[in-house]
Amino acid sequence: MIQHCHESDRTGVDANLDALGDSLRQQIGVRKYSLWFQDNAHIEIVEAEVFVTAQSKYAADWIDRHFRGELVEVARAVLGEHAAVTIRTQSSLASLARVGSIDPTATGETRAPCEPPSSRQSKLAAPRKTSGCGDDAGHGWKRFEDFLAGPPNRLAFESARQIAECDDDPTKLLFLHGSCGVGKTHLLQSICRKFRERHPMAKVRYATGEQFTNDFIAAIRENNIEQFRRRTRRLELLVIDDVHFLGNKTATQSECLHTIDAIGFHGGRMVLASDGHPRQIAKFSAALVSRFLSGMVVKVDDADRATRLALARQFAIRRGLALPPAAIETLVDRTGTSIREIEGAVMTVAALHSLGGMEMGNGQILVERALGRTTVSHAGRPVRVMEILHAVCTTTGVERDDLVGVSRHRRIVTARGLAAHLAREMTTLSFPEIAKALGRSSHSTVHAAANRYRSMIDQSQLVEARSDHLTAADLSERTRREVLRTRI
Repeated sequence: MIQHCHESDRTGVDANLDALGDSLRQQIGVRKYSLWFQDNAHIEIVEAEVFVTAQSKYAADWIDRHFRGELVEVARAVLGEHAAVTIRTQSSLASLARVGSIDPTATGETRAPCEPPSSRQSKLAAPRKTSGCGDDAGHGWKRFEDFLAGPPNRLAFESARQIAECDDDPTKLLFLHGSCGVGKTHLLQSICRKFRERHPMAKVRYATGEQFTNDFIAAIRENNIEQFRRRTRRLELLVIDDVHFLGNKTATQSECLHTIDAIGFHGGRMVLASDGHPRQIAKFSAALVSRFLSGMVVKVDDADRATRLALARQFAIRRGLALPPAAIETLVDRTGTSIREIEGAVMTVAALHSLGGMEMGNGQILVERALGRTTVSHAGRPVRVMEILHAVCTTTGVERDDLVGVSRHRRIVTARGLAAHLAREMTTLSFPEIAKALGRSSHSTVHAAANRYRSMIDQSQLVEARSDHLTAADLSERTRREVLRTRI
């Protein structure tokens, strides 16, 4: 993605960016350009210097190894023979903005040797704001339109959209929580983007808990805490991701508490996200938890299988991959419930395809080659029933003694059925052997339990998990992943 920096001669910069992008696309091909520069990096031009900012160190290293020559060539063709190219990561740029560092070895920058070091330092001494840190233009923020809202996360999606779009909504504080990779960050950035679109002059800030903490500490050290408070407490919208980072940081928690009160007093809005419910965040003050609970608290659940399939299909299309349904299903089967993991898997498949090592041909073969043919080969030994029982206890919240005991509580009976179902699918044991492991005297009861759970899967029944409700199929898949995870 090419972004325009705010220079005095905007027309000239735009023309140079367009020329550079066109030349690079011709040099490396449309597919590789789309994969590595349109989806995973953005390009800026400052004077005679080209900055390529990648989303991750992996992407930066790949671009450096495979496309540095082409970047230098097109930079010189467009900007002149003394043009410079710097490849860096988004995280290193954020670090530059916080501490004012200009040491490329400390920030992970790689640079084409087209210009003397002194010139580079003079340009980096005044770092520019980047998305995700400060009251910025929000370049790179996600959109609501790209969020696939399925039944498990529909409430979270509508709550996020409401706080961004409805000016008369009485809800001024929204707290989203859920496991990693379920789309919390996507919703937070979408809130910021939509709010900024509706209120172009509004003061909006999106930050992680770590950024908020670092900025607060820096303000104390530099003796400008009042400036920090004026800048933060007068926002119309403050969004903090990974707010659990503030755990065990007493002073920062106190500052966050007063910031919530100040923004609320002036009619502003706050949105926060964490991996856990406010009551489950370790070492948080009772006062801060109380403030979190005073707003709307919504869980972002794991995407169900239908949503994951749709997401995988969507990610593949964005990268120019026409994968058949069977290949999409295989890709989802090779990943967990995390949306990030699915996107990463699609990226891996696209990267293999972009290398030209094999034609698209059979998409199933491409996916299997990129991700591996099986998910159970890591441990090098058969799955044991004890491992399945441990995973069932983890995902359902049922105690081991209850699982192998005589209780007929509905939740426990369902957990036993799940264990029998997975033991039959993931092991080579007979029903009598599974019955013995489950503490049952007759294998017919285990056979019936496995069939009963299979029927629940076929009927898409909702069942109770440890902290939420899932379809029987999704609980089975989550438990299967837990078995495999503990074996790797």
